[in-house]
Amino acid sequence: MYPIGDLLDRRFVLLLLPLVALAGCSQQMVDVEPPTREALASKEAYQAAPQSAAAPRDESQTGGIPGDGMTGGGAASTATGLARKIIYSANIELVVENLTGVPQRVIDLVKQHDGYVADSRQSGETGANRQAFWKVRIPVARFEEFCNAAKGMGELVSAGVSSQDASEEYYDVEARIRNKTKEEARLLTLLEERPGKLEDVIAIERELSRVREELERMQGRMRVLTDLVSLTTVSITIQEIRDYQPPQAPTFATRIRRALEGSLALLKSTAEGGLIALVAVLPWIAVTSVGSAALYTALRLALRAFRRRRALTA
Repeated sequence: MYPIGDLLDRRFVLLLLPLVALAGCSQQMVDVEPPTREALASKEAYQAAPQSAAAPRDESQTGGIPGDGMTGGGAASTATGLARKIIYSANIELVVENLTGVPQRVIDLVKQHDGYVADSRQSGETGANRQAFWKVRIPVARFEEFCNAAKGMGELVSAGVSSQDASEEYYDVEARIRNKTKEEARLLTLLEERPGKLEDVIAIERELSRVREELERMQGRMRVLTDLVSLTTVSITIQEIRDYQPPQAPTFATRIRRALEGSLALLKSTAEGGLIALVAVLPWIAVTSVGSAALYTALRLALRAFRRRRALTA
C-alpha cells in the first residue's frame, strides 16, 4: 500500500495532466474562441484587410513585368497595419541567337541580387538550337529589379507575375506555436515542481514529448512559409534560335501577300488531292471497264443467238 501523502501527490499530478492538455486544446482553437487579445487583434485585422490582396493574382503579358506594389519583406501593408504575407513568383521566357555564355550571365545576375539557383537544366548541343531553364530564389525586396534585369538578357517572348496570399495560414501557425510553447512551459514547470512517482514522471514526459513533436512540426511549417514569403521564385527559360526575327504587326501588303499565299496553297492542296484520288480510282476503272466489255459482248452474242433461233422457227 502507498502512504497517504504519496497517494495525494499522485492523484494531484494525474488530475493536473488532463487540465494541462485541455488548456492546450482550448488555446489551439484560437480562431474560434481566442483566449488572448493579441490573437484576436491579429484575426480582426486580417479580416478587415482589403479582399483584393487575399485572392491569388496572375498578371501575364508579353513585353514586360508589371509593377506589383510590393513592400520590403514580402508583406503588403493593410489599412490596419497588419503585414500581409504574400508569396510572389514570376515566369520569364527569352530567345537568344547564341546561348554560349548566357548561363554564366544568369548566375552572375542572381548573385548580384543576393539570390541563389534552386534548379537548372540545359538541353541540346552546340550548333543546334539549345534551351536552358533556371529556377532561382530572389529576395522579395529585389524581385522587381531582378525581373527587369533578367528580361534584358535576350528577346522577351513572354513574362508573367503571380502572387498568393498566405497571411491566414501564417498567422494561424504563429498563434498555434505560441500556444504550444506555453503548454510546453507549463509541463516543464509541473515536471520540476512536482516530480511525484516514477509513473507520474513518465506520464508527464510522454505528454511533453507529444507537445514538443507538434511544436516542431508547426515550427517546420513556419520556416517553409517564411522562406516562401521572404524569397520569391523566378523561372527563366532561354531558347537559342539562329537568325531570330521577333514578330511584328503585319502591314496591309503583308496581309495581301499572306491571303494570296494561302489561296495558292489551298488550290495546290486541292489539285494534289484530286490527282491522288484519280490515281487511286484508276485500277477500279480498268477492272470495271474489262468487266463491262465482257458483259456487253456476252449480251450481244446471246441476243444474236436468240434472233437466229427466232428466225428459224418463223
